[in-house]
Amino acid sequence: TKIGPYLFLVMINDLDLSDTSLWKFVDDTTASEIVKKGHSSNAQAIVDKVVEWSKLNRVQLNSDKCKEIRISFSKQKPAFQPVVVDNKPLKVEDQAKLLGITLNNTLTWNSHIEAIVKKVSKRLYFLVQLKRAKVSTSDLRLFYITCVRSVIDYAVPVFHCALPKYLIEELERIQKRAMAIIFPECNYQEALDKANICKLEDHHKHICSKLFNDIKVNTDHRLHSLLPTKHQSAYSMRNKRVFNLPKFKTSRYGNSFIIKMSKLANIA
Repeated sequence: TKIGPYLFLVMINDLDLSDTSLWKFVDDTTASEIVKKGHSSNAQAIVDKVVEWSKLNRVQLNSDKCKEIRISFSKQKPAFQPVVVDNKPLKVEDQAKLLGITLNNTLTWNSHIEAIVKKVSKRLYFLVQLKRAKVSTSDLRLFYITCVRSVIDYAVPVFHCALPKYLIEELERIQKRAMAIIFPECNYQEALDKANICKLEDHHKHICSKLFNDIKVNTDHRLHSLLPTKHQSAYSMRNKRVFNLPKFKTSRYGNSFIIKMSKLANIA
């Protein structure tokens, strides 16, 4: 049982597509391309190579589970031919889940937060049942942290820096509901003090800061190469700037994890 998955991992690493961004995780493969304005797409050629590789390696490619998502911020949406797998055109989706993260074709996080809220709401029901069963407060707190908050925390550095205020408040309401169940006699702040936990927004900021510091200190970290160049100055300033931030035209790029945390590092 241990040899089978290992052999499959070795085999999936054999898949290589030139001039294409490729992400592989066990038997899940995602390919992407950037199509410049006025140019044609190579998506069909990319898919054909994956299909050919699958047949050569005797891997069953499930075309029904293959999805296509198109992201464009142009006012005039480009027209592309449908991508075909096994004589079936792939359905163009508005959103898709990639390693537990829900991505939509506008690159906003509304769909992902909505998915989190739905998933967590079901677990809050079990928290209510445990409260009715007179489970101790310490165990209710442990259930919330391990089974509810852990779901909200998953991959939080990917999206936290880009969340607008109303989505941050949407997540905070989940914790407020949990605290109201565990400590019905207390207001939100009193419940947090009793549970010895902080607001969800502060908790997520701490997770992002911890990861960014690890990236900054560890030169072997996979994301270290994404950091902006370090600022060099011949003068001794009271507030030293750490990074030379690149110029950007969109708030979407400015609110990405690396850039946003680099800006905060310059301010600190």
